[in-house]
Amino acid sequence: MSVVKNNLIKIEQKFQFSNKRNLNLITPCCNKSNKNGKFVNYRELPEIYGYCHSCGKANLPPSLYKDEKGVEYIWNDVKKCFEPIVSHMYYKDVLQVYHNSVIQRDTIIKNSVIQCNTAVDNKEKTIKYVPKSIVLRCFNQTPENNLMYYIRNTYGNTNANRIKELYYIGTNKDGGTVFWNINNQGKTQKAKVSYYNLKGKRCNQFRVPYKNEDGYYSCLFGAHLIDLLENKQKVIILVESEKTAIIGAIHLPKYIWLSYGGINGLTKEKLNVLIGRKILIIPDMSKNAVEIMNKKISSLTQLGIDVNIWDMTNGKTDRQLKEEGWYNCDLEDVFRTF
Repeated sequence: MSVVKNNLIKIEQKFQFSNKRNLNLITPCCNKSNKNGKFVNYRELPEIYGYCHSCGKANLPPSLYKDEKGVEYIWNDVKKCFEPIVSHMYYKDVLQVYHNSVIQRDTIIKNSVIQCNTAVDNKEKTIKYVPKSIVLRCFNQTPENNLMYYIRNTYGNTNANRIKELYYIGTNKDGGTVFWNINNQGKTQKAKVSYYNLKGKRCNQFRVPYKNEDGYYSCLFGAHLIDLLENKQKVIILVESEKTAIIGAIHLPKYIWLSYGGINGLTKEKLNVLIGRKILIIPDMSKNAVEIMNKKISSLTQLGIDVNIWDMTNGKTDRQLKEEGWYNCDLEDVFRTF
């Protein structure tokens, strides 16, 4: 979908994961060491741009725009204006300059706050929503994406149709699987487009068509199911990936299956809808994933959430899990063994 802004047309960008991961990087989203390789950067972009499988956040470059003559522009967040991409500079170089200027600006702001020691009120975010017509258009898009093909072949059309309607699983024009973030009021806040092969395995490609900078913020995947009358007394199961939630809902439909999109994806804003509910968190199989969830128990309890964690590692080290072929596996991998 093209977006017109200041007579400029927004250019849709596709990002592909790089095959190499910088283990010496400090992740731009979590500000943690990337020794576990959870942060993977995008090809042909500065290393600070990528997706973090720990917190589930994508650090994306600023949007590209073009005018009627085809001249490309980039939004300069420091100068608050559009600037043409200089013809003799590659996009990667422009992004590096942009990133350096943002770092310099943030450093100045941070130092100013420290010197002044003045409290600043945070303004409430203006949240935009994706029109229902776009959600339905993706839902009805044919042919269906590879993930739906895999689900139909593996679990049958009845389960596939039920799960597709339950989560409004869509298909992008290029065949990607569209996971919509629909809140508990039924409003669509954001989308993630993932790509799979015909065997249901995720490919190294990923897109976020609606960005935070444009007013679109994520919520728990499946949050629209929480307050339905028939679900009021059901236990909620939280898993890391959207695909795991979908497969879980096929195997065990008596529970409400939600995804938090990464081991650090359980922010307070997302958790508010779970207050007063009984939930079970099932992190993927790694020591780090389980430890992060265990550290959240006290804060979740303080919010009034009845929470338990299922540790599928059974106390095994990452080395033991790797030797047994279970490292970083999820609940669907467990289902396959039955």
